[in-house]
Amino acid sequence: MRYYSTQRPLTPGAFPGKAMEIVNYDGKTYVEELGMEAWGHVEYASPLAPETAKAYELTPEGK
Repeated sequence: MRYYSTQRPLTPGAFPGKAMEIVNYDGKTYVEELGMEAWGHVEYASPLAPETAKAYELTPEGK
């Protein structure tokens, strides 16, 4: 499951647990799927609990 970081680049402590993939963009980049800009995305094998994603200010794909 992909989550986008819309508030800050993805650095240690900016996302929970063990991610499969972490991608920071060159700068804040418009993501058509979200209809807004993001600093990067992080991929997990399974979805995060909604309260966890919210605590880290991560926006799930498809939102």
